[in-house]
Amino acid sequence: MNILVIDDEESIRFSFSRFLAAEGHTVITAKGYREALARMDGAVFELILADIILDDGWGIDILGEVTRRNLDTRVIIMTAYPSKETAQESYRMHAVGYLVKPLKQAELLNSVNEAVHQ
Repeated sequence: MNILVIDDEESIRFSFSRFLAAEGHTVITAKGYREALARMDGAVFELILADIILDDGWGIDILGEVTRRNLDTRVIIMTAYPSKETAQESYRMHAVGYLVKPLKQAELLNSVNEAVHQ
């Protein structure tokens, strides 16, 4: 599966990429919103993992972009600052998951597997 990981923290991009690649997935990363849009222009992703707070935008806006582009892509939103409002907004915009960082490897892989089989 092709997965896009969007997070402004390099350590998260590196760790998630390593964990997911070890499971046989192809992983592309982006550090911000604009870079993620460029990655989406160049490839098809079955799953996107997007941090809410990015240096140049909001990860939740990726959900809107997936809808606007009419993509068959599932999106999991991640945050270190969870709130009822962002969780509700994420699910309202059809996120398949809302994860609170820091994430353990098993939790990440379980969420990815659940998203794939929804």
